[in-house]
Amino acid sequence: MRPVATLTHQIPADRRYWVLGAVMLVQFTSILTSTIVSTAAPTIVGELHGLDLYAWLFSSYMLASSVTVPVVGKLSDLFGRRPFYIAGLLVFLLGSAGSGLSQNMGELIAARALTGIGGGALMALGVTTIGDIFSPRERGRWMGLIMSVFGLGSIVGPLVGGFITDHFGWRWVFYVNLPLGLIALVLIGFLLPRLAGHGRVRIDWLGIALLVAGVLPILIGLTWAGLTYPWGSPQVIGALVAGAVLLVAFAVWENHAAEPILTLHLFENRAFTVAVILSFLVGVSLFGALTFLPLYAQGVLGYSAQESGLVLAPLMVGFVLGSLVGGQLTTRTGRYKLQTVIGMVVAVVGMFLLSRLSADSTFSQALVAMVVTGIGVGAVFPTLSVVVQSAFPYRMLGTANAGRQFFNNLGAVVGVPVMATIVIETLKNELPRHLPATLGSKLAGSIASGAEGLIAGQNQGLSQAFARLPTAVIHDVLSAVRVSLAIGVERAFVLGTALAALGVLVALFLPEIPLRGTIQDHPTG
Repeated sequence: MRPVATLTHQIPADRRYWVLGAVMLVQFTSILTSTIVSTAAPTIVGELHGLDLYAWLFSSYMLASSVTVPVVGKLSDLFGRRPFYIAGLLVFLLGSAGSGLSQNMGELIAARALTGIGGGALMALGVTTIGDIFSPRERGRWMGLIMSVFGLGSIVGPLVGGFITDHFGWRWVFYVNLPLGLIALVLIGFLLPRLAGHGRVRIDWLGIALLVAGVLPILIGLTWAGLTYPWGSPQVIGALVAGAVLLVAFAVWENHAAEPILTLHLFENRAFTVAVILSFLVGVSLFGALTFLPLYAQGVLGYSAQESGLVLAPLMVGFVLGSLVGGQLTTRTGRYKLQTVIGMVVAVVGMFLLSRLSADSTFSQALVAMVVTGIGVGAVFPTLSVVVQSAFPYRMLGTANAGRQFFNNLGAVVGVPVMATIVIETLKNELPRHLPATLGSKLAGSIASGAEGLIAGQNQGLSQAFARLPTAVIHDVLSAVRVSLAIGVERAFVLGTALAALGVLVALFLPEIPLRGTIQDHPTG
């Protein structure tokens, strides 16, 4: 007789705070590795000579982690969190070591992709494990704490990355993950329970293959769009169409799979659908701010590359405060809809203030806008995870949460290139109007190209263009670049404001699901 399937991953009460600490360490390590590279990247490119591949230092990690999330979410429901935590940490450590040992940009990008696979597994499991430890009503408080780790890692990463690069060399930016990852691996190995008695479980291998094959070209196409290739280029359109065809095949197949990876039936639940749309819109707003505020600081306010990374600290401090307070309110009241609506309204106000920044704005004005935006977005993030986890049976915890996380990542992937296109096109149109008339068209074009390079994190082109300028016009050219870039960033944040306002309307349709005080395995609607 086959053993009965065991689909509970609940953590014993005497271990749950130890597991919470281990999960927070895992989350901090995975966030750190995605933010710590930013200040080291110029040094890495200078040594490995791969300026044309600069953006892929970040894109390779993001693409790999985004694809991994829904797959690991489903499989962890079937086989438990423990084996995927262990596998994810091992892959993460291997990728980190490989990154530090890389001898050229190709090797480094491949190692970053490997790290992203491990990091994606860890991100998929972190919030889900909170559902294994605490009841739906308690989750808000601890979800807020987990989300605050994201903010802390985003603040610490650029600081640590710059310090390590200056004093020990860029390779240690990757090696620093090893001791943290090893400690987390030991804790997870000892603390998380082993699951037994599954009986026979069928893995949806074809569904996994179709999902990865469909999502990857879409993510790559969106990463290319507006930066590497124009939106209407054959490369971008071809990638998007190929991905869409494969995703349609995936959707058709999932309706017949015994254990679908990401079933479309999830969207029949209104709470899930609303939470996913909000996750997408919040992802656009948050990652748009994370991307273009350093650009504003560097290109408009005149900060150095390392200083511009620290500009994000007020945004992330606001995010941490919003997450902690929002999580506490959810737990204390047992409700989340009003908080979500108010959080989105605050986010709209913050994004509107960001859209009012100009070439004449001061850092104090930017600081207020960042803190307000961070508080609003931070208040919404924990509640969306609580909503999704409360809308489905406990046995679907990993699948549902991974689906929400995937669409949050997709918001970032879609939003950043759209905003980048707005900034680039505005820059092209505005710069000639503000440049001195004495400049030749060829030199003006060189300045425009160099300024566009700032958007991809490449400031060498602008430096080279400035080196060829007559001393008398450098000040006027710098002012023209600042004004044109500020107008472009302003228009990008106007889009962010509009999408956040749409999020307020979407949040009004969020159903209020009673948050239980115990972990049970039954659907709630």
